Amino acid sequence: MNYLMWVLPVISAGIGWITNYVAIKMLFHPRKPINLGLFTLHGVFPRRKETLARRLGVIVEKDLFTPEMIVEKLDTEENKSKLRESIMKRVNEFVDEKAVQFAPMLQMFGGDAIIDQIRTGMEKSVDEMIPKLMGDIGNNISSISIEQVVYEKVMDFSDEKFEDLLMAVIKSELTFIEIMGAVLGFLIGLVQVGILYLN
Repeated sequence: MNYLMWVLPVISAGIGWITNYVAIKMLFHPRKPINLGLFTLHGVFPRRKETLARRLGVIVEKDLFTPEMIVEKLDTEENKSKLRESIMKRVNEFVDEKAVQFAPMLQMFGGDAIIDQIRTGMEKSVDEMIPKLMGDIGNNISSISIEQVVYEKVMDFSDEKFEDLLMAVIKSELTFIEIMGAVLGFLIGLVQVGILYLN
């Protein structure tokens, strides 16, 4: 009986761990369907990849990363200032380049003074253009289907990549399930030993 009291819980723990380990593996494997006659063996996640991709797209677009959130993050004074600075840099580079090309003609019409007037005029135009530009960007972003983008991206993943992606998120939880299988198996083994001991 002493021998049985030690062996039975260990065997039960092993069975519990192996059962959960196999069940977890069957979430991802086999990656391709295997027809066994009476039923087809296919991993849960590979089989439902399209459904998962669609649902993930819906969740991302509705709750995590909406077009409105993107527009709100973009349409800030800091971003407007950075955009203005970037545009003005390109404008000044263009003006300087043309000033060199047409230097003799510009000297006839006032030289540096006319160049400064051009810069000032361009600067005012840029200041007026930026709010409209941010509005256009917002409209274009709002027309993008984030749900579709996420769906297509996930569907493009290979089965291996898809498994790696999911495992990166839930690996610790799956390991916990494996361990709990062993713990519960061990406890069941102890209960069985107790029943045998009472008999």
